[in-house]
Amino acid sequence: MQGVSTENIAPPLQIKWSFEPPVAEGKKRPPIDASPVVAGGRVFVGTQDGHFYGISLEDGSEIWSVKAEGPISAPAAILQDRVFVGDTYGFIYAFDVKTGEELWRFETEGKIEGGVNTYVTDSGSEEIFVGSHDYFLYCLNAATGEVVWKHETGNYVVATPSLIELEGREAVSFGGCDGILHIVSASGEGEPQELEVGAYIANTSAVRDGIAYVAHNGGEVLAIDIESGETAWKLDTKIEYIASPAVDDTNLYIGGPDKRLVAYDRVLGEEKWAFRATRALSSSPVITGDTIWQGGMDGRLYAINKEDGTEAWNFDLGAQIKASPAVSRGVLVICGDDGVVYGFGK
Repeated sequence: MQGVSTENIAPPLQIKWSFEPPVAEGKKRPPIDASPVVAGGRVFVGTQDGHFYGISLEDGSEIWSVKAEGPISAPAAILQDRVFVGDTYGFIYAFDVKTGEELWRFETEGKIEGGVNTYVTDSGSEEIFVGSHDYFLYCLNAATGEVVWKHETGNYVVATPSLIELEGREAVSFGGCDGILHIVSASGEGEPQELEVGAYIANTSAVRDGIAYVAHNGGEVLAIDIESGETAWKLDTKIEYIASPAVDDTNLYIGGPDKRLVAYDRVLGEEKWAFRATRALSSSPVITGDTIWQGGMDGRLYAINKEDGTEAWNFDLGAQIKASPAVSRGVLVICGDDGVVYGFGK
């Protein structure tokens, strides 16, 4: 998880389409807190009333919709012909990407507020990783939903697990509300690693070149060498972070409730620049080429120059943005508290 897209989309953009989920007359459309994901020309996103949609990336038309047991606040993940998502009633679902047919569901004992990650083993076995409020990280068989293994922590797991390479093997990295950065072998075997952070981690750490970048609720930003467990640098910002950081070759980028998106030198931890919005930044930034895309609680989608943090462009959606943007095939997809999915393009 790095928050960097291979797409190279630049401002200015315009709305190509919008998808407004159906709502009963006189009722308010439920907000969308979950970040959209895009694959194969389809957008997948869940809403606070438990609907999960497959939408055409080309024109925003509905392909299919299903109803989960509970609200959906976390992003989905796609592997081959299946899309996986969790809800706050503790269920994990697998749906057919083309038809929306439910293939299986698995029930945990707590809320699912973090996203799913996918993994294919050396032997070709397909698996998914997801955390729950029941204190466990689960590894499930992607085809059947059966538990391959599970790892118990000391508190809620609300972060999306990251896949990393550690000492020549695949591993899963995730922060917990127990104040620990957990490192578990992707096979579930061997001794897990626990790196003390000291405050609960409500977002997903960004990992690059063996360094985990953590912005936690205790008001600190840390760079942790995963193999040694040593802290490379630490900043006391006194900001309670919700949004996940993004990291590229040179910098770490973090948005916060102090209204700022800040770029730090990822090696030294020194502040390079800061962009200030008019309200808090609760969504995670996404980098495309020389542009950082950032949603704001002021309802604006910002395009920020990666080099110096200056504003290149913004668009006012008129609704708070908690979800992070997704970019594919020249289209940027964003959702707001108005419950609408927007597709931007040239």
